[in-house]
Amino acid sequence: MRRAWLAALLALLPAAPAWPWGQEGHAIVAEIAQRRVSPPVNAKINDLLSSELPNLKGAQFSLASVASWADDYRAAKHDETQRWHFVDIPYDRDFYNATADCQLDPKYGDCIVNALARFRTALADCARPAAERAMALKFVVHFVGDIHQPLHDTTAINPDTAADDQGGNLVLVTFVDKFGQPQSSNLHHVWDTDLIMRKVYDWGEYVRLLETDWLPGKDVVALQAGAPVDWAQDAHKAAQIVAYNFRPDHVLDDEYYKDAIPIVDRQLALAGLRLARVLNEALQPTAQCP
Repeated sequence: MRRAWLAALLALLPAAPAWPWGQEGHAIVAEIAQRRVSPPVNAKINDLLSSELPNLKGAQFSLASVASWADDYRAAKHDETQRWHFVDIPYDRDFYNATADCQLDPKYGDCIVNALARFRTALADCARPAAERAMALKFVVHFVGDIHQPLHDTTAINPDTAADDQGGNLVLVTFVDKFGQPQSSNLHHVWDTDLIMRKVYDWGEYVRLLETDWLPGKDVVALQAGAPVDWAQDAHKAAQIVAYNFRPDHVLDDEYYKDAIPIVDRQLALAGLRLARVLNEALQPTAQCP
């Protein structure tokens, strides 16, 4: 069984570096969620993923192994999925406006709020082919992670040119790493990867820290509440308060890290808890979908 799981993991790991949250962040979210799905739901997850690898039917699959798949799918010339990974709520607006923020682009798609709703519906529909539901599962795992990354819900717009900074991707910064060394980066990448890697290099250890230091004593049911729109608006507020609060010289120093890392911890933990809720609701056996 160990060999089967390893083969499944290797077969499903992304072939190239992921973008949003980085592979580490998505793996953290997926692992926290998988620890909280019910046994019947976990069995359905295994059935769906093994439908893509019939030689491994009966294997136990790690959700972390498919958590970054959607990035690689996008990179493989699937431009129609580009906008599914984020929603550009302007930095100076406090709420999501579906008409303005989730318009359908004929080439690049709409936004993560709508995409997550579509794939959650597809995942729950047992009348659909297994291949379609397996793809929906992988999108759901990824998008619940993405929607909790504050710079996937925020973009700053220049009032003079109306140009946006693409969720911080165009904001060049110097990030001070855990060894005190300055590293050239951009604001989006800092929140995708740099902050996580500064705290701890091993994503499994990051999960352990959240499980032992952040999650105990929390009201899980309350934290799991809300809809994707609520989660996006909440993450957007974090970007307004913390993400763009850097020095004029764009150096993200120790003080910035101390302000940001509690938000990163919170968002990763919330994403894991909420992904577990989404999967338990979508895949819980019913009379119609045993």
